[in-house]
Amino acid sequence: MKLMKRLSMFALVGILGLSTFSCLNNDDSDFVNYGFFTTEGVTVNQDSIKPINEITNIKVNYSKTNSCQEFIQFSLLKGNQDDSIQYIGVLGSQGSGQSCLPSTSIESKNLKFKPKKAGKYTLKFWTGKDSENKDTFNDSIVLDIKEK
Repeated sequence: MKLMKRLSMFALVGILGLSTFSCLNNDDSDFVNYGFFTTEGVTVNQDSIKPINEITNIKVNYSKTNSCQEFIQFSLLKGNQDDSIQYIGVLGSQGSGQSCLPSTSIESKNLKFKPKKAGKYTLKFWTGKDSENKDTFNDSIVLDIKEK
């Protein structure tokens, strides 16, 4: 009998707990969308290419289409850091619900490239989608990384 009383008490507390539980409806907050910015150009001074385990700065120009878009980071899209051909995208964000002004602008960031082995590296940058919705990588640069 004591067991039945305890079980019924737990059941009653559980039902009361579930009936007073409230789902908060705060869908009014902004959501963040992520995507890649179109690369507009890539430059590096050949005299500033560093040997292995040192950072070479590569200037990457990319386009933004409105005032709410923000740069996040460079992202390796294909391959790994030791591959001789690397596909890189400029990752950005945009919040929804913001009052964004449409404006196309070109901005620049430095990609810090630090290879671990010597050799030629081809860096290809994401430039958008083609008519078949496939990624395109047109802006590329070749770096000849030497031993120390």
